[in-house]
Amino acid sequence: MIILKTLINLRLKFLLNLFICLFSVQYVFCQENNQKYKEDQFYFGVSYFLQAKEITDFKQNGFSGNFQVGFIRDISLDKKNQKALGIGVGFERNKFTSNIQPFLNSDDQVDYRLVVSRFLESKNELSYSSIVFPIELRWRTSSPNKYDFWRIYGGLKIKRNYYIYSNPSYGRSLTIKKRREWTNSIYLNSGFNTWNIHLEYDLNSLFENKKTDIGEEIDINFFKIGLIFYIL
Repeated sequence: MIILKTLINLRLKFLLNLFICLFSVQYVFCQENNQKYKEDQFYFGVSYFLQAKEITDFKQNGFSGNFQVGFIRDISLDKKNQKALGIGVGFERNKFTSNIQPFLNSDDQVDYRLVVSRFLESKNELSYSSIVFPIELRWRTSSPNKYDFWRIYGGLKIKRNYYIYSNPSYGRSLTIKKRREWTNSIYLNSGFNTWNIHLEYDLNSLFENKKTDIGEEIDINFFKIGLIFYIL
């Protein structure tokens, strides 16, 4: 446990040092190129989850979605400020509803089962929050006097995931502490002016080495599709 906490602290310190380093580079670069404007530094968005990998008897029942909000530092890479590097921090709230039902076994440990019924649609809600560190490359057709422009932003998200909360159709609610604390995803945001499409793919499963009570591996990887909005 002590070693794990040390590794987490080292990872957070690395990310903090990376932020400071990139902000310093951005300041020097802007001074040299006389940049006078930045773009798209605040964002918020919503998206819908789709399970990316097939699991036998798995069903998404009901709405599964995500809300995200955050700040990205815009670091210009050219004199026109149409190419940039973005690095930031954000918050995500995630909820997915399916027939995966967590339960306590005889040893008071959390196990999982897939509820398959012809007569009862199982809607077991799992929700969790994440602190997100996005790193992205940016291309847009903006200028200091042009506020309607095309943009294509793509990159990597590093996520710190907190406890998962289970609210099943029946049975007791649970707090699940055993999950993959750090996950990554790749994403692409593209659009014109206000409306931008958000596409994201999880590179890791939220559950690490978990199986159902009949031995089926729970490999939950989501593909997300939604909308994202930017504010200067």
